[in-house]
Amino acid sequence: MRFQVLKSIARFFLLTILISCFFAPLTNAEKITKIIALVNGKTITQSDFQNRAKFIKSNNQELNDAIVSNSAIDELINEAIKITAAEEMGLTYYEEDIKDNLNKQLQSQGTSLEEYSLLLKSNQVNPQTLIDQRIAATLWNQYIIRKYRRIADITKDDIKNYKRQLIEKEDFHIQFLKFNNLSNTESLNIAETIVNEFESCAKNLILYKDNNNILIEDDFSVKLSDLSEPYASLLRYKFDQFILPIQSLNNEITLMINCTPKKILSDFEIENVLISDQLEFFAEKELRNLRQDSIIEFKS
Repeated sequence: MRFQVLKSIARFFLLTILISCFFAPLTNAEKITKIIALVNGKTITQSDFQNRAKFIKSNNQELNDAIVSNSAIDELINEAIKITAAEEMGLTYYEEDIKDNLNKQLQSQGTSLEEYSLLLKSNQVNPQTLIDQRIAATLWNQYIIRKYRRIADITKDDIKNYKRQLIEKEDFHIQFLKFNNLSNTESLNIAETIVNEFESCAKNLILYKDNNNILIEDDFSVKLSDLSEPYASLLRYKFDQFILPIQSLNNEITLMINCTPKKILSDFEIENVLISDQLEFFAEKELRNLRQDSIIEFKS
């Protein structure tokens, strides 16, 4: 109990120091040399902390200073741990490659690294904090892949279940055409004609809305769970097709049309998603373990 109290007091004073660091002006020498923490021998300077805190704040102005300070120091500590682990494994990086990849990502979002750097500088943030963040992320990704990729195990059932979950979440635009006052043979012939001449669900509404022998049910938002059998199973396995097999139930011919066929991820893409999820789980566990074993010293 006494240890927990002392630990809480220490964290309170650390937070107070960090918040004061957030606002404290620095001379040029101090910006380079003032060390506020050591993580397994790696230094975190006051300049590192201030730039990361301002970067976090610039992305979310509503965060209070205590949360910003905690987030900044946690990020920097975690990044130092990740880089140390990667370096011990012999992994390396080229900063120019990191910048090129970051620039491509920013260009896909309508800007560039150069433009974004100018924006950061206008907010008094050194863009190097973004580069450092990306370096740590890149090395950590390589570290986790090298250490855990061989034990990531995805089965065919995993892929099948994931695909099923994706389909279950989808909203479908479904159209039912039911035939009244006709023999089964006549109904079947009309249904086959509709199938052969199908252009769109909207066209069906125009062509058959006034036909007394055809009842059209058109629903723009249907999930598999909303459908009875056999329609739910039909759609589950033919989610990517417009026309589903004509059904004859209780002496009634029914044509079901999937107005918005879905394109679900391929098995290969799903496998990569599931592997990524497993690696993310391993990464979180690995970071917790590494942090517990790390030597972290805070300097006043």
